[in-house]
Amino acid sequence: MELLVYKASAGSGKTFTLAVEYIKHLIENPRAYRQILAVTFTNKATAEMKERIVQQLYGIWKADPDSEAYLGRLRQDLKPGLTDEELRRRAGTALLYMLHDYSRFRVETIDSFFQSVMRNLARELELSPNLDIELNNAEVLDEAVDSLIEKLTPDSPLMGWLLDYIGERIADDKRWNVSDEIKAFGRNIFDENYLEKGEKLRQCLDEPQMMKLYKQALKEMETEALEQMKAFADQFEGELEGHGLSPDDLKGGSRGIGSYFRKLRDGRLADKDVANATLAACLEKADNWSTKTSKLRKDIVQLAERSLMPLLQEAERMRPQRSMTVNSCRLTRQHLNKLQLLNHIDQEVKTTNREQNRFLLSDTNALLHRLIREGDPSFVFEKIGTTIRNVMIDEFQDTSRMQWDNFRLLLLEGLSQGEDSLIVGDVKQSIYRWRNGDWRILNNLEHKLDHFPIRLETLKVNRRSEPTVVDFNNRVFTEAVNLLNARHLEELKAECTELKVAYSDVVQQSPRTEQRGYVRVDFLEPEEGSDYTTATLEALGQTVTELTGRGVKPEDMAILVRKNRNIATIADYFDRQLGMPVVSDEAFRLDASQAVCMLVDALRYLGDETDRIALASLAMNLRSAEGAGDGSARELAQRNPEDCLPEDLRLRRDELRLMPLYLLLEELYRLLRLDRIARQDAYLFAFFDAVTDYLTSHPSDLGSFLRHWDETLCRKTIPSGELEGIRILSIHKSKGLEFHTVLIPFCDWKTENERNDQLVWCAPRTRPYDSLGLVPVSYSPLMAESVYRQDYLDERLQLWVDNLNLLYVAFTRAGKNLVVWTRRGQRGTVAELLADALPRMAQDGHGAWDDEAARYEQGTLLASEPRTERQAANRLARRPLPQPVAMQSLRHDVEFRQSNRSADFIAGRGEADSDQRFIDRGRLLHTLFSAIRTKDDVDEAVSRLVFEGVITSPETEADIRQLTHRALAQPQVAEWYDGTWRLFTECDIIWTEGGRLCTRRPDRVMMKQGRIVVVDFKFGSPRRSHAAQVQQYMQLLAGMGYDASRIEGYLWYVEQGKVHPVNPPRAASESA
Repeated sequence: MELLVYKASAGSGKTFTLAVEYIKHLIENPRAYRQILAVTFTNKATAEMKERIVQQLYGIWKADPDSEAYLGRLRQDLKPGLTDEELRRRAGTALLYMLHDYSRFRVETIDSFFQSVMRNLARELELSPNLDIELNNAEVLDEAVDSLIEKLTPDSPLMGWLLDYIGERIADDKRWNVSDEIKAFGRNIFDENYLEKGEKLRQCLDEPQMMKLYKQALKEMETEALEQMKAFADQFEGELEGHGLSPDDLKGGSRGIGSYFRKLRDGRLADKDVANATLAACLEKADNWSTKTSKLRKDIVQLAERSLMPLLQEAERMRPQRSMTVNSCRLTRQHLNKLQLLNHIDQEVKTTNREQNRFLLSDTNALLHRLIREGDPSFVFEKIGTTIRNVMIDEFQDTSRMQWDNFRLLLLEGLSQGEDSLIVGDVKQSIYRWRNGDWRILNNLEHKLDHFPIRLETLKVNRRSEPTVVDFNNRVFTEAVNLLNARHLEELKAECTELKVAYSDVVQQSPRTEQRGYVRVDFLEPEEGSDYTTATLEALGQTVTELTGRGVKPEDMAILVRKNRNIATIADYFDRQLGMPVVSDEAFRLDASQAVCMLVDALRYLGDETDRIALASLAMNLRSAEGAGDGSARELAQRNPEDCLPEDLRLRRDELRLMPLYLLLEELYRLLRLDRIARQDAYLFAFFDAVTDYLTSHPSDLGSFLRHWDETLCRKTIPSGELEGIRILSIHKSKGLEFHTVLIPFCDWKTENERNDQLVWCAPRTRPYDSLGLVPVSYSPLMAESVYRQDYLDERLQLWVDNLNLLYVAFTRAGKNLVVWTRRGQRGTVAELLADALPRMAQDGHGAWDDEAARYEQGTLLASEPRTERQAANRLARRPLPQPVAMQSLRHDVEFRQSNRSADFIAGRGEADSDQRFIDRGRLLHTLFSAIRTKDDVDEAVSRLVFEGVITSPETEADIRQLTHRALAQPQVAEWYDGTWRLFTECDIIWTEGGRLCTRRPDRVMMKQGRIVVVDFKFGSPRRSHAAQVQQYMQLLAGMGYDASRIEGYLWYVEQGKVHPVNPPRAASESA
């Protein structure tokens, strides 16, 4: 029983090793898959691992030559005595068991595993068993911040903090609109340091008075320190004035030692501001305070010996301490106002999640961590599942501290039962620290996990890259680590041990003997009138043209960039200047699809007919789909864009607006005839799938969906597949991939903070800075001269590793050729590391360095090799043939039928045959006329009844429209519906009678200029009781205080086209 840890550098066969280790368990026990948990970090890696295991089990079973390497490794590692025939038989048995029990074949992402654990522990965590799991933290955060701002009141403490923060921003000459700033800072609620170590901080944030006192104490400390140093300046000037001297009389004049004291007065206390040769000389001896030719030399020297030198010595003794105090106070106070907001954001996120029965997947680690720490670990293990004995963790370098603490439980349980577990990772490929990944966990795994032994193995052979590329990477990263270590050694008088350990296995071997492959690094220095970006793009374009001319196919090239914003720049340059095909995620976003954009524009048009931009865009795309060509824009400008829309879309606008979102999109697909636009099906399928996902937890109204589209959905991408063209992608997305030729422009990112808003969560140990327990501090060299010095050094090391790892991941994607462009003379960047390493490597006989051209070159360029399609003998390894799938919108013949009478519905009788048809017609007309306020409302009111299924046949619809328009055409009725009256339709009149509460509801009450008209609709034959009903309404209105002489009553027999006036009642109600 041991924990086996593989350190697997790039291209060393990590997936092969994991699959072999898994299959070894199955050979020993064909049902072992039931007790193995294999964890990866992406869905893609999960699918690849499952496929590899199943394919190789089948290949071993069927003696496939492509599985011979796996069989050889099994022979080597398993106990002797097992024949090849026995190994094959066991592989086949395990495969059959697994396929018939596939749900227990557990290879899953770390998120899905913790999600299943959380559901098993729902009761203990006080969670609803049917809660929704939310993956998008940013969307939830935006929603919470917007909700928080909407709830602000003038007297709330939050408003005060927000105004203080805005005031600080304005004072610093920054924009006052802080919504985006707050959202960016709010992301810290998902930071593991805040979650794990911030309990004391959260308690302090709940006490506003304490935060106020804390800020006040820090300000007083800062002011006191500055005043103390200012006092030295005052004393210095007083001494000079008392002896008839001024700072200009001293050596160096205004630039001499007098400038030191001026800086103290101005609060500039840092070494970089004051430490210089003049200061050192004046501290050394009094003679250095005056020039030798000065007439006042004797007086100055005597004054210096007597008082100025002791004053300077005391100032210099106190300056570092006071500088540290000032820096510490300023760094601590920097984010306190935002920190107070953070607690409110955290609470608002929890409130909205609780209200919407939603749970953030990112919270699972923190909840489990708390449960394990505060509860009984054995109980948690019992709930997770006692069947797990072997744990295999892939990409372990990206594991967070909380994830590791949670996994330790499983590992230790399995080890205690005599079973082995496995970890595979590579510290050099840890590039996801922003997702809480911590490379130090793997870096510090050495000999034991508790009392169980750890066996470390290093996979040293690189099977991906050619020997020249392997040799280049071995040497350049060894030199880079040596340079960073030398800096650390010079500054701190100690070696950077953690960095050296992280890259201790960087040197790899190649199984190939022939020295093949090509590496080139160009250092660009833009000419006058040209900028660095333009120079890089031109050099990249020239190289791509050269490579294609020398036999490298575009589909074999990949351009890797550090920043996503460079992708669009490069793609645009290749498209406009070179006319070369490129493949990037930007090109496969949903908003890059013409068909999807037409659907969205149609939704905008339906939601707001005044949105002329959406209308014009939709009309343009429709003209383009019809093949109108380039002239369509000019033609469109001369006509109404609405005329370009399909007639059904214009005429049915009101009806379409009332449809459910998904059905509306299907109908728009048909109306816009999107099936005629080529190569849009993949986008449309992805779009409709995304709409389905959206509707599971969001309302169906257009406004909400369009906001979701603008904020999130428009950026969703579809899989690019295998398309011809040069790939452009970020270094982060290239991880795990390999390419024939890799091109890396803009290879000049900083070795320290690439962002200006880099935050470090610090836990100071010095009073009073430790009062909150945890403090966010902006990363800067100023931290080195404060109580946060150790935090600064730790973060600097993290940044060194982060940015060196990015370079390592980028360089090791290359199989045959690697070409890099960086910038000359860039200090503090990876360009500086390369500029230091490459000439030295050339001097040692590895490659050639051209100082004039600023170019490093090694090896010979390799052209693309012809691809031969060979059908795999392994049936499970054969690639599926692509099948064209087209989207269609089919109309069905199913009709919707409803009835208020179950007997009619069951008997299949429609409204025309029903015994209730006269009653139902009266109710329908009454409902319709109650909804009509003016004559312009008729068509919309009828359409709504059709949509709601109240009117069920076209004949009835036509009849009712005709009846309604005819009825409203009567002169007296037309006046009632001319839109000039104040209306009360279907409103209750409440009064008491004999101690009882009574109500009546007139059909329509109208008021204008003191005149009051009561109308009651009737759809049958006249009756005497009808007039009495209207008289009661008139009596009630008079009892409410209205002038009885100005109240008119009418009975309107709609279908007969008659209006009967009703005589006023004899007495008014006394209690209305």
